Amino acid sequence: MRLFYERIKNIYILVFFYLILKTSFKIKPKVKSIIPISFATDNKFAYPLIVLLTSILYNSRSITFYYFYIMVPNEFFKENKQKIVGLCKKYKKCEIIFLNMGEKYKDWKTSKHYSAAVYYRLSLSDKIKDLDKIIYLDCDTMVHNDLSNLYNIELGDKYYMGFPAHEISYLVINGTRNYINSGVMLINLKLLRRIKASLIFDKYFYTYGTKKVDEYLINVIFYNKISFLPFEYGIPDFEKNNTIIGSPSLFWKSLKGYSNGTEEDMILASNNRIITHGSYRLNKWWKRNFDSLSSIGKKWIFYASKSNVFNEICDIFIQYQIVCSNFK
Repeated sequence: MRLFYERIKNIYILVFFYLILKTSFKIKPKVKSIIPISFATDNKFAYPLIVLLTSILYNSRSITFYYFYIMVPNEFFKENKQKIVGLCKKYKKCEIIFLNMGEKYKDWKTSKHYSAAVYYRLSLSDKIKDLDKIIYLDCDTMVHNDLSNLYNIELGDKYYMGFPAHEISYLVINGTRNYINSGVMLINLKLLRRIKASLIFDKYFYTYGTKKVDEYLINVIFYNKISFLPFEYGIPDFEKNNTIIGSPSLFWKSLKGYSNGTEEDMILASNNRIITHGSYRLNKWWKRNFDSLSSIGKKWIFYASKSNVFNEICDIFIQYQIVCSNFK
């Protein structure tokens, strides 16, 4: 009996000293990298958005936590919201903030290929008031690595940074043709709020209109306050017979010097891509047969297989039903 009490006493002593040590020398948890990213969508692009979010989460570091700001119209289905929230429950390293855009931009003219959602990013500085900057990604992008390095790029006095766009012929102001694609951007919310940018966009649109939806407005208004991201952030999926420009070299030459890198940089970025943008494709990845996709394009269905709605994606995108069985 005495031995029993002696053991109990020793346990209490050990617990006592453990609590003292824990109080005196607290081990700090790993500091997480907090990355905010914004998106614009409607019901039509709900599943591509979920695949994009999955690609971000699947490839993120363990210490990275994402805040996803998703701009949606009034009529965005409740079940689509639930599916997106369910993805964060699956991965446990993100939080969803839905930004209801109401009827905003409903009367702004677009082509048959776009909905009003394409303009939503112009209101980000109004909708998000507690951040100095944010990443923006279109739904036709895929992310292949952690995005901390992208978010930590210094914007300085620039309002937008983006991948150099092929459409440089749209814009010639004061001798410059700097032109960024609005599908992948790092956005300076702090400076945009300071100048009430959304009002500037409104005034320009109703005065002059636009040749190419939101992208034109961003470039024509901020032509001297935009800059280029490194090529690995937003590089197209070059594929013969399915892109307007079928190789990194041809794309770089089409920029006619209006970029921040060399032809070799473009080729290297194509082999070490961090974000792939589906721009310049004749058909988006989810509209094509699996066998006809490029090696990069085939990653779309791979990321879909890591989502929380893979079975639904296989049922909806019927061209993938056969290959889906390989991922299950």
